[in-house]
Amino acid sequence: MLFGRPLNSSLGIAAGPLLNSKWVEAYARLGFDVLTYATVRSTFQAAHALPNIRHVDNREQAAVVARPGNNGGPTIAVSLGEPSMEPDVWRKDLRRAKERIGRGQVLIASVIGTPRPGGDAEALSADYAQCAAWAAECGADAIELQLATPDPFTEQPQMIYENVTLAARILYRTRTSVGLPVLARLGPFKTPRALHETATRLAPWAHGYVLVRSINRRVFDEKGGPAFEGAGRERADVVGAQTFTVAARQVAEMLAWRKAGAWARAILAVGGISTVERARDVLREGADAVLVATAALFDPLFAARFRQIRTAEVA
Repeated sequence: MLFGRPLNSSLGIAAGPLLNSKWVEAYARLGFDVLTYATVRSTFQAAHALPNIRHVDNREQAAVVARPGNNGGPTIAVSLGEPSMEPDVWRKDLRRAKERIGRGQVLIASVIGTPRPGGDAEALSADYAQCAAWAAECGADAIELQLATPDPFTEQPQMIYENVTLAARILYRTRTSVGLPVLARLGPFKTPRALHETATRLAPWAHGYVLVRSINRRVFDEKGGPAFEGAGRERADVVGAQTFTVAARQVAEMLAWRKAGAWARAILAVGGISTVERARDVLREGADAVLVATAALFDPLFAARFRQIRTAEVA
């Protein structure tokens, strides 16, 4: 069960791979049951120029381009720039996506606000809420707010989720605008205390949390230069197997706080879940669902093996 809805399984796909209804339908048929439609905006935004993806080795201070390895599964750096189709396009396509999933499956729409020149926090919050309302009208079962994105109102680099006042404002505006469960997508925290304080402050307006989708890092090529060409692309989102240690630790901390009675909110675990064993371990610890992204791209039959193991355990 997730938000009162029965599920065939607690395995799904995080925001990113499901670019349109065709991708949603394909992965739904492959047995992924919590399907997150790729993050959309209130306006068209093109992706960065190719290449957008590089295999990397995630080191202590940065990620470095490397040959694909078997270190628990692939780890990649993604530099897309949070693109989006035109609203008229993605709204029609989101309806198709909802029609193409089956019983026991849910569709989450991931949305992000677009800062406007001269706009303030209220304008950004309204933009998030507008995207969420459109997604709700198109049949989404829940809304994910992408808060692991740069805060446009501060001189010091930080993500929106690290600005708790702004994150709470966005959640409040969206929660009071749509009648669907609202999830906050968070990134990595510097300390357990920061995680606890943020989750507690956001809990009145969030039905649940999605963490940790990626780690934003500097990415270098083999010679020490930027891995991606172009201004503003020095940093990228590192995803895949080597992020599991960081992501799993933060999920465990979140689960511990929930168990202690801090707040009763859903926890959707994501980040480096590159094997079926990792997925099942995180579920046993208490996560409401596990979401994969990189693993699903490199191993489309991941869900089939997940179901086989579950069937064998029940038998």
